[in-house]
Amino acid sequence: MSVPSSTVKAPTRSQRLLNTEVFDAEYYAAECGRDFESKQIAARHFVQYGMKSGLSFHPLFDLGMFPAHVRDRYKAGDVEFLLTYLRSPESREHSWSWLFDPSRLTEPGSEGSVLLSRYRPNKERLLPVPNNLPGTTPTWPEVRSLLISHAQMSKAYELGKKPLRLSAWSETAENEWLESVDDVPVVPPASGMLVSIIMPAWNREAAVADAIESVRQQTLESWELIVVDDGSTDGTRDVVKSFASVDGRIRLVEADHLGVCAARNRGIEECRGEFVAFLDSDNTWRPDFLRNMCAGLAASGGKAAYSAVRMLNAREEYTGQPITADQLLVRNYVDLNVLVAKTSLVRELGGFDPSLRRWVDYDLVLRITKTTGIEYFPFIGCDYVDDQNEDRITRRESGNWEYAVLGKNVQDRFFPDGLTQPLNSPSLSVIMRVTDKVELAIKNVSRIQETAGSGLSEFVVLDELQGFRPSMRLRAALAGIPGLKYIKLPRRYTEAIAYNIGSAHAAGPLLLFTKESVEIREGTLTKLIGQLEDPAVVAAQPLLTDPAGIVVSAGAVGRSNSLAIPLFQGLNVADARRHSGRGIDELATSAFVVRADSFEHLGRFNPIFAGEAAVTDFLRRLNASAAGEFVVETSALAVDHSADEFGERPPLAAADAEWLSPPVEPARSVEAHYRDVDLEVVGFTSPRHPDLQPVVPVLARRSTRTGSEPSLRWAIKIGADFTIGGDRWGDVPYAADLAEALTARGQEVVVDRAMAFSRPSNHLDDVVVVIRGLHSCRPQPGKTNILWAISRPDMITREELLGFDVVFGASRVWCDYVQNHWGIEARYLPQATNPRRFRPHLGAGQEPLYGLSFVGGPRKPIGRKIVADCLKLGQTVNVWGPRWDRFIPPHMVVADFVDNNDLSRVYSSSRVVLNDHFEDMARWGFANNRLYDAVASGARVISDAVDGIDEIFKGAVQTYTSAAELNAILNDPSRFPDDAEMASISRIIRDEHNFDIRAGILLKAALEHRQSTRPAS
Repeated sequence: MSVPSSTVKAPTRSQRLLNTEVFDAEYYAAECGRDFESKQIAARHFVQYGMKSGLSFHPLFDLGMFPAHVRDRYKAGDVEFLLTYLRSPESREHSWSWLFDPSRLTEPGSEGSVLLSRYRPNKERLLPVPNNLPGTTPTWPEVRSLLISHAQMSKAYELGKKPLRLSAWSETAENEWLESVDDVPVVPPASGMLVSIIMPAWNREAAVADAIESVRQQTLESWELIVVDDGSTDGTRDVVKSFASVDGRIRLVEADHLGVCAARNRGIEECRGEFVAFLDSDNTWRPDFLRNMCAGLAASGGKAAYSAVRMLNAREEYTGQPITADQLLVRNYVDLNVLVAKTSLVRELGGFDPSLRRWVDYDLVLRITKTTGIEYFPFIGCDYVDDQNEDRITRRESGNWEYAVLGKNVQDRFFPDGLTQPLNSPSLSVIMRVTDKVELAIKNVSRIQETAGSGLSEFVVLDELQGFRPSMRLRAALAGIPGLKYIKLPRRYTEAIAYNIGSAHAAGPLLLFTKESVEIREGTLTKLIGQLEDPAVVAAQPLLTDPAGIVVSAGAVGRSNSLAIPLFQGLNVADARRHSGRGIDELATSAFVVRADSFEHLGRFNPIFAGEAAVTDFLRRLNASAAGEFVVETSALAVDHSADEFGERPPLAAADAEWLSPPVEPARSVEAHYRDVDLEVVGFTSPRHPDLQPVVPVLARRSTRTGSEPSLRWAIKIGADFTIGGDRWGDVPYAADLAEALTARGQEVVVDRAMAFSRPSNHLDDVVVVIRGLHSCRPQPGKTNILWAISRPDMITREELLGFDVVFGASRVWCDYVQNHWGIEARYLPQATNPRRFRPHLGAGQEPLYGLSFVGGPRKPIGRKIVADCLKLGQTVNVWGPRWDRFIPPHMVVADFVDNNDLSRVYSSSRVVLNDHFEDMARWGFANNRLYDAVASGARVISDAVDGIDEIFKGAVQTYTSAAELNAILNDPSRFPDDAEMASISRIIRDEHNFDIRAGILLKAALEHRQSTRPAS
């Protein structure tokens, strides 16, 4: 009998999810940090709680990569919306995670399906990874196993972080535990002594009596108390002697003042008990403490245990909770006053480390956990007076000792997760800390991996991210890096601790220490490795800049009464590159390469430092060892995205200053280094924190002349930013060619990118030349300010031009308008080419390699108009430029980039070069630079119509305004000049429109302006 449809229950949300087979219960359990009895229970938990928390149901699903409206509906628990969206075309327009890009799936039947259902456990499938995934494509089973394992570890670390102190105490739980051990017999050993108690004391006359009395009140009688007096100068010894005279279990051991560790170790030597306990001279035990501890250990058979403590301060708090060995790697939860351990175990471990002045209990606890567990017994055993007594070690000694203890004990506790096989004999190990910026870390790892070369370098990545999701995202993104050694750490340690952990797993003979914010540019690693091939060089760094391209460090130079001064900080890269990079006293802490054997020989980084001073300290020790010299490879470049040369240099952590090794005598003076780049140090300014920041040199330019003309300092400002993408802008070679031409005329030239227009060292400049394109630049007061408009005229306003002393424009139409309508003199100065780079390359009779060619990036919505027009006419176009696969057939894309040094050969080897302009450039008569370069290379060009083209290029550039005109040009080569005339036109462009001529015009204009504004003598 059929069941009426009205009585059939609709599937629940969890069942709907399970029916699609996208739910990975094992992975979801790892994200939750818990176990589920069945897949059904896991799915119900996901829709009720997991979605609200943003947890993922599949290793290849990262909610953070979905649009905001999807994230909102997901967290509202809308399963039906989620499944509908995953089937939609819209979902195919973005990646679902760093390992899953649905647009890369080309299998039939993909449309309208929930694609993740194909990626189930134990199913071999290729992963459709995004194009920008670093490295190679891992397999699905490998990825699933890796991400489940990483999720389990990360979630365990996250859930394991517990508060050190509790505001409430459960007497119920305490009573239940006490009842469980109430009948456990506590039998002294054959030696007759069960517990030895060690109490160090130094000038504790007023407090020690209460501590001793709390021991005498213990219900367990099989104990001895060894009070080790650490050279007291008050009446402490007399107080102890008075107790010893009436209780034979109490002994006084008198010692010199060598510190608490030495005192406790002396007590350990005197111990006769099976167990040892520790009580400070200003704390007290509750009467049943020893009996309960011994009963608990007898019941469990354990070797060490601790109880809870009641803290007596402004408010009542408690310490004590079940803790694992891994949780103790984050912080210390075990109070020494309530720790009881086998005496033999403590002796085997060597007792307390006398080199430590604080956190010695934490050190012992960590060493115990390397050999055995420490049990927790949930009862209050001690009352701890947490007062503000300045004589306490916790207030007298530096908190940095915690880092020293951690650094000593965690070195061998962490290991790479091991997805990929280690590289064979890498030349370099890149050790990178990742603490905050995941996307930047992925980008920078990818950049190094792409440019370093196969097998050249291995990565050791130290994941210190504090959030679960960022850590999962980073691990997924780096899953394809060959030979990656990925180490997940449970907390954010210090530079010293993290780097030391990473170095223990590095296989390369050279080590590069860096952080996620540092972008290593192409060629940098090869150049640094090359420097270290010289046995006289022990360490090297690249030239380090901030994101604007302003120098952060070209090494550092020592100076008396100051921290080492970063060389050329605040200057342009070109300034630093005039320096040899030698005679350096210290290197940048954020990116440097050192020999692995030198690093090990010096004992690695000293872990007592809280911050980057650990690196400074190591470099000072390395320099003092005379193992070799430091070198700055100024042709190698690294960009620190966390640096900001417009702000004040961050001070050294005050707690670190006292631990720094002394600097060596400077190899050369600061003044001598700056003279090498034609700058004078005329003074120094004191920083806000003189002990924690270096002094800042005040600079002036050295006056020079070249023949009859003064050598001025020119700052050329261009719109490209200081990124890899910015390097590909036409502004960059344009400015470089102009700078070369000005330099040939005896001028000193630097080029500032978009974010560096207000460079801190602007005061050194004499002339500012703004190559006006996409970005405006404010004139610099007191300088000769020149604007050369070559592009985007609609963006230029009269108000902008009023601030400049001289205005040039690459269009007669625009110059006339500015003169006649705005009342500002604007001189016509067309764009130019560099004939040393752009010249004909095809010999007589040689056939072009390409037909129609276009070089440049696409613009929405059609790519580029001239390319689209040619395609509509059935033409094939050879294209060089990024992101063109969205607009033209892939086979037409020759490459996503062509170097400017190779560009002339492309032009010269093309039958016709295609060109177009921004609409405002065409309207205002601005002929772009591509025309000059292409014709200088001997190429024929088709372009959109721009006023003045015929006058300049004399037929070598044919223009069109309609598809019919374009078609006519394409089908009638005779419209162009013949080969002989083309050669003549090309020669004219190279001779009359080159940067040498333009530089002469600009120099003349600058000198005339400076002469006109000079005060009369």
